[in-house]
Amino acid sequence: MKFCGQSARFKTGFIRGVGLVALIGCWAIPAFAEPVPETAWRVVITGPLQPQNAQTQPIPGAKATWFAAAGAGHILAQEEFRALNVDWAAFRGKAGAAANLELAGLNPEWIRDRNAVIECAIFHSQRPSDDITVAIGAPDFLARFTPLFGRKMLLAIPDRHTAFLFPKLASRYQAYAERVLTVYKKSECPVSREVFELSAEGLRAIGAYAE
Repeated sequence: MKFCGQSARFKTGFIRGVGLVALIGCWAIPAFAEPVPETAWRVVITGPLQPQNAQTQPIPGAKATWFAAAGAGHILAQEEFRALNVDWAAFRGKAGAAANLELAGLNPEWIRDRNAVIECAIFHSQRPSDDITVAIGAPDFLARFTPLFGRKMLLAIPDRHTAFLFPKLASRYQAYAERVLTVYKKSECPVSREVFELSAEGLRAIGAYAE
């Protein structure tokens, strides 16, 4: 594996060649008749296999990953989102409370180094229907993990059900490249090979894992 500029296990830029993967169990856009109720609004993070007509918003720096509006078990189509009569900021604000509730129930797997210092937190969805990115995008996420990882963190989201969180300072995120890519390649619901920085300024992509 190569990394241009920082590590042999990380490469800046979008990595092309994402294979076609079965979409069974992943987000889809069904036909709709009634607007999705406000209590069901969610913001998720999606990759290249999102529905073509999905209502998305860009993530700064990202080339193959987006925020998407979701609700009632599916990503919202652009027409469905317009039927809600809200803008993106209002939608995301309303979805934040539900995301914080999901975050409260999130119990990561802690990975420690030889000195017992936490070097990574791995998040797993508890149920096949859950999308881990809802909790990852919760307004309270940064505050919850700042005491452990500092004010800037690195985040990898290889599929809907798995995420890796690292401190930015003295980080060993490069050492997890193979593990992250394995989840991405084997998943029926992959999200991204990109790596993100999370801070008070929000989420932004800084590069992508590559073989």
